[in-house]
Amino acid sequence: MPNMSESVPDPTARTIETLEREVDWVQERHDLQLTSAETINTERFASERRADAIREAHRLELKADNQRTVETAMIAAEKAVQAALAAAEKARDQQTIASQLATEKAEKAGQEQLKQQGETFTLAISSLTTGLGDVKSLLGELRAEKRGGMEQVTDRRASTGQLIAAAVAIAVIVGLLVQLLWG
Repeated sequence: MPNMSESVPDPTARTIETLEREVDWVQERHDLQLTSAETINTERFASERRADAIREAHRLELKADNQRTVETAMIAAEKAVQAALAAAEKARDQQTIASQLATEKAEKAGQEQLKQQGETFTLAISSLTTGLGDVKSLLGELRAEKRGGMEQVTDRRASTGQLIAAAVAIAVIVGLLVQLLWG
């Protein structure tokens, strides 16, 4: 029976390596998501500060009674808010893509792990089936030997008697030949 440990790699080690790679990859995606969230928040706060600054400027301009400057400031504030929202939306889209990629990769890794475990179980079951067949054959041989053992004892006794008779006959013949040749 071939040594199975030489031809089949250890599935536990391969599984651990796969899981470590997946954990590292998920950690990278997680870090990317955190970075994206920080970028979004930073941009939102900056946008709010810009909007606050523009509103303050607008208020001061109103005091100065310059309506045209106020309208320009409002347009600028709207553009700043729109730019901030566009940046936040872009960051959200990137985060969504990263999450989808992480999920797909984790699913593929899980499927690969299940496939490897299935192959390992199939090989182990095959080995057990072969071993069980060998044990059944050996048991059948032992039973046949036990049944045949009684017959063999009787046959052996008869054969032994015949061998002794043949040996005596040969000894007698040899004795007669020796007497004829020497005497």
